[in-house]
Amino acid sequence: MKTAKRLCAALLALALIFTLAGCNAQTTEPMPTPTPAQSETPAPDAAQDAPATSAPSETERQEETPAVPPEQNEAPTQAPDTPASPGETDTPSENAAPTCTVSISCAAILENLDRLNAEKADLIPADGVLLAPTAVEFTEGESVFDVLKRVCRENKIHMEFSETPVYQSAYIEGIGNLYEFDCGEGSGWMYRVNGEFPNYGCSRYTLADSDTVEWVYTCDFGADVGGGLGA
Repeated sequence: MKTAKRLCAALLALALIFTLAGCNAQTTEPMPTPTPAQSETPAPDAAQDAPATSAPSETERQEETPAVPPEQNEAPTQAPDTPASPGETDTPSENAAPTCTVSISCAAILENLDRLNAEKADLIPADGVLLAPTAVEFTEGESVFDVLKRVCRENKIHMEFSETPVYQSAYIEGIGNLYEFDCGEGSGWMYRVNGEFPNYGCSRYTLADSDTVEWVYTCDFGADVGGGLGA
């Protein structure tokens, strides 16, 4: 009998324990589980520790910009070459050699063919010109005679002369195979410079720059060519 009472008391005690345990389980509030959003949101202090992402300052941009080479920024200072004016290009050089103009003519014979030696008829050009006016360079101190010799040699024109050393003069006997007395007793070669007939030999006449020298054949002691005897 006592054993049965003890067993009943033990069962009641167990039932009471389980009842109290169930009540405690229902009244205890569960702890909230942290959400992903909360766990990923940084704390205010963390935001302050993060590296700055703002745009660089004006000073930093200037330091980072590469410098432009000076030759690309500076305009050329040398002005383009300009062509020289006509007055500058036409100015003769100070060192240019002096020049004269030389011509040789026997046109007077054309009006005196009846006096001409028949053997020389084929030597007379149709217009009487043996050498058209030609510009010739010469050196300072050269004479009319010096230039005549050079011109005849360069143009393959015959010339024959005689010299008188005592008087330091030369006499022109023939040019183009036309000699004195080939067209009458008063025929022969004469020269004039700038329109005038000098009264002395051609070897004594010193040339000047721009002189015009004309050798002409006369049939009448110079009267038919505008001058007197002077060659």
